Amino acid sequence: MARTLNAQAAAQKWAQRVAASGATWQAGFTNYRAAPNANPAQNTANWQQGVAAAAPKFEAAISSAQYLSDWQAGAKNKVQSYTNSGQAHQAKAAAGFAKAFAMITQALSQLPPKGRKGTNAARATAFAEAMHAQKGAGA
Repeated sequence: MARTLNAQAAAQKWAQRVAASGATWQAGFTNYRAAPNANPAQNTANWQQGVAAAAPKFEAAISSAQYLSDWQAGAKNKVQSYTNSGQAHQAKAAAGFAKAFAMITQALSQLPPKGRKGTNAARATAFAEAMHAQKGAGA
């Protein structure tokens, strides 16, 4: 008897397995055999080879008559997950903004007074230096 393929059932099974694979996926990047940055020179060479090997396929794909419509459809499908992530990560963003705004406020308090338009290069430099001095302080 021939086996019947059912796309709906396959998609359902795939979705269930993806949902259940989180722990395995996490174990893969927390219990790695070799650190991903252990050999930067080899990683760079591998990346360059991979990009060079993929270039013809990439060019063919973006030259396709369907590329633009596929790209637009994919973007439309991602909009909802992206916009939902804003609410999901709002607290984390607020914490980051609070750290950055405190550093900006501190840097601004150390600046020389504003001058006429076109005379504030020293002020801009002082702001950049004050922010650089705080680099990593907000971590």
